[in-house]
Amino acid sequence: MRIVLNNTIDDYRLFLKVKQLPQYSFQGRTAIVPDEYGERLGKTVKLTKAKPYKPSPFLFDYQRDIAAMCIEKRRFCVFADCGLGKTLIFLEFAKHVRDVLPEHKCILIISPLMVIRQTLDECERWYGDTLPIRQVSAAELPGWLRKPDARIGITNFEALTQDVTRGQLGCLIVDESSMLKSHYGKWGQVILRLGAGLEWKYAGSGTPAPNDRIEYANHAMFMGAFPTVNAFLARYFVNRGQTQERWSLKPHALAPFYRSLSHWSIFLTNPATYGWHDNAEGIPPIHVHIDDVPLTQEQHQAVGELTGELIPTHAGGIGMRSKLGQIAKGRYNGRAISTNKPAFIRKLVDSWPGEGTIIWCLYNAEQELMEATFPEAGSISGATPHEERMRLIDEFKAQRRRILITKPRILGYGLNLHVATRQVFSGLQDSYESFYQAVKRSNRVGSTRALNVHIPVTAAERPMVENVLRKAHRVTADTEEQERIFHAHRTD
Repeated sequence: MRIVLNNTIDDYRLFLKVKQLPQYSFQGRTAIVPDEYGERLGKTVKLTKAKPYKPSPFLFDYQRDIAAMCIEKRRFCVFADCGLGKTLIFLEFAKHVRDVLPEHKCILIISPLMVIRQTLDECERWYGDTLPIRQVSAAELPGWLRKPDARIGITNFEALTQDVTRGQLGCLIVDESSMLKSHYGKWGQVILRLGAGLEWKYAGSGTPAPNDRIEYANHAMFMGAFPTVNAFLARYFVNRGQTQERWSLKPHALAPFYRSLSHWSIFLTNPATYGWHDNAEGIPPIHVHIDDVPLTQEQHQAVGELTGELIPTHAGGIGMRSKLGQIAKGRYNGRAISTNKPAFIRKLVDSWPGEGTIIWCLYNAEQELMEATFPEAGSISGATPHEERMRLIDEFKAQRRRILITKPRILGYGLNLHVATRQVFSGLQDSYESFYQAVKRSNRVGSTRALNVHIPVTAAERPMVENVLRKAHRVTADTEEQERIFHAHRTD
């Protein structure tokens, strides 16, 4: 949309409105804005013609109804717990949008690299050849968007570089959209830029964090509900400065906050809360076990040198937490020191023969130590080639390999690994999201046995572990309250 501005009071007011939009440019006196923002400026907007949604017969009732919400709203977020089938919801969205967009427009799905094949497999399983999706590599993406050779493409977050432009993009789907919380990072910035003003957008996340308000702010901006992150935060929150809870909800803002979110998103942990019946029986429980591992004499000395205390009483800042974590894993000032943890974990895993086990690590040296302790295990690190990663995952899923060693940032998002009934966190720092996402790889729809999560902990890292578990308890309580309030305001 091109708007010529003249020297009038009304056009000056219009100029100020344009400056509040997420995306705009000027050529002399002409303002150039996406057509989708015309309504905000009082201009007639030409949107894609509506078309009845025809749900696929294999969907659960809540998947069908939420897909219909996404299509009706055209820009929608689905904050649904891991394992509730967000993939089918956004595939339904993509299927419908493909049929209403002009033929030269394409749909792009952005997903974690390790989840792409799983998404393609699910698409083939449920849709056969009626919904073809082309995997687009990072090198191909800029050219593909300019001249797409398929209506729907899927790529990974790492492909989102600054040279990627919108081209013929007509719809953007972001899977595992908690990545948007890094709005000052490269991925978040590119996603917000590509999506600005698009008529059709979807975002799905399994960890909407009630204590991380910035995540909601970025989703609000991505959906076009607010022009900037600060505009959203200023509406509902008070900035407390550099405190643990920097952004706190304004007094009496709880109801308006969730009412606002209900226009462009839905929260779902239990379908029965909303009256849906399918898949509402719940999944097996998670049992968390904290196991004490004694520090060695070398570790005691390292902790004392670092903190001035025999036993740390608080986690400290990021640098301190990292150093304490390294000491607990047998590393201090770049050199190896003695640690009891590998032998303890070996004995722990040997106590449940026959059960699939994932061992989560934080550091490269720690993972190498676990590889030496479990030579029979498959190990996936950042250096593992993609084809090798997929082979090891396939072997683990087929139970040809009982133990898998990796890191949450590599396999902690999106994958279905419910073949594992045991998880061991060799390392754990105070990222609740990382912990929750890793745990939920093995506790999801399709799980038939309880998941036992083991956290072997030394005195050096106990404050960090306790911090994660406090966050987990608070987030669980907040999410239940959040869903109850959200449901109430959706039915107002």
